[in-house]
Amino acid sequence: MKTEITWHTIREASMISGLPESTLRYYEQIGIIDPIARDPSSGHRAYTDADLESISIVSCLAATGMPLAPMREYLKNRFDGPQGAARQVELLDAQSLRLAAKAESIRMQQAYVSFKTLYWRAIAEGRAKDAEQLLEENRDIVERIKRLPTADTTVDR
Repeated sequence: MKTEITWHTIREASMISGLPESTLRYYEQIGIIDPIARDPSSGHRAYTDADLESISIVSCLAATGMPLAPMREYLKNRFDGPQGAARQVELLDAQSLRLAAKAESIRMQQAYVSFKTLYWRAIAEGRAKDAEQLLEENRDIVERIKRLPTADTTVDR
């Protein structure tokens, strides 16, 4: 019994995965996803259900912010049995640590915004002494926010 292969366009692959068509092309170009078959008559990419399954995994990993190199390794490990599973755990543990650091960074950003809101509210209400006290009490937040690895973070007084 011969199994019929279902083919999907890049637009369908994009809609199913949630990844833009340009990202699908890029991920194929850099080897995150395996080379995609081409329709012989048009030369357009033709995705199989198995391709869509791999792309779905990639989409989920990308949504976690996983860097490309670990993502590539993750995709290779999934067929390597128990040893591959152990490497998957390591990759996911590392991603969990990256996300925890990002969450802490966001927590600090929120603390800074909250403190600055209180500061400027005190200034707006003519309570300069309270504003200065807030600055003094929150110097640690100011120092920590300055060290965050965010390019667009600026600290004003």
